[in-house]
Amino acid sequence: MPEFDANAVAAAARRVRLAVDPRRRRHGAGNRLGSGPGASLEFHDHRPYVAGDDLRHLDWGVYGRSEQLVLRRHRVEVTPRVEILLDASMSMAIRPEKLGLATAIAALIATLAEADGARAHLWSFAGSPRRLAGQWREELRALKPAGAAGLEQPVAQLAAGAERVLISDGLCPAGGAHVARTLGHGAGRLCLVQVLCRDEADPQPLGAVRLEDVEGGAADLVLDAAACALYRERFARHQGEWQRALAGRGTGVVAVVAEDGFEAALAALARGGVVSARAA
Repeated sequence: MPEFDANAVAAAARRVRLAVDPRRRRHGAGNRLGSGPGASLEFHDHRPYVAGDDLRHLDWGVYGRSEQLVLRRHRVEVTPRVEILLDASMSMAIRPEKLGLATAIAALIATLAEADGARAHLWSFAGSPRRLAGQWREELRALKPAGAAGLEQPVAQLAAGAERVLISDGLCPAGGAHVARTLGHGAGRLCLVQVLCRDEADPQPLGAVRLEDVEGGAADLVLDAAACALYRERFARHQGEWQRALAGRGTGVVAVVAEDGFEAALAALARGGVVSARAA
């Protein structure tokens, strides 16, 4: 796989920072008020109830008014933790620039987290989740894509209240709702940075072709205007599921196109609220 451009990542890290809830405040070296549920009596916000959540945090007043199950989240002082979940499956390597951009975004978010006094925890998902510990930059450069992502698998070591960023094409068979429940359980915030090739986001008619699923088999089909229209319809439903699953969890879905390059992706991350410009 191509190495990410470390110089481009370092240059970007001097221009932007991770966007955080403006209501948060720093408390001492490396500490700030977090968004996870806790013992503090200071109310922070609501988020939708997810099966398995602690029922003690349900807001029964909201349920009585609207029959909506939501959790009250209170502010707790924490050492912030940012968890970057990188899809390293074979589908991310169908173009060299796709996985290259995904690893560059992972490196940028980890760099920004560390610069903000947070603890950056990187995970790769290639068949099974694996923590990239120690020299994560070297591990990212040496990362080899393999198999299916396995994003449907829960990861016990993920921390409650952490800021969680999933970097993936999001084209998982289980769908966004299932993955958001599994990998977003207990997270303070969860967003998807969706890295797609141009023909995944907007396929064009090619005629009779043989398509190979790098994580499955191959199929012969006619990729005409009707087939492209059907794909776009299904893709829109898939995107809608992701957006609904992540509603109220943070910045939602930020889609970037691999062929557009790192600077275009950085601009999309800024528009999506994942990063913001540093003060001059």
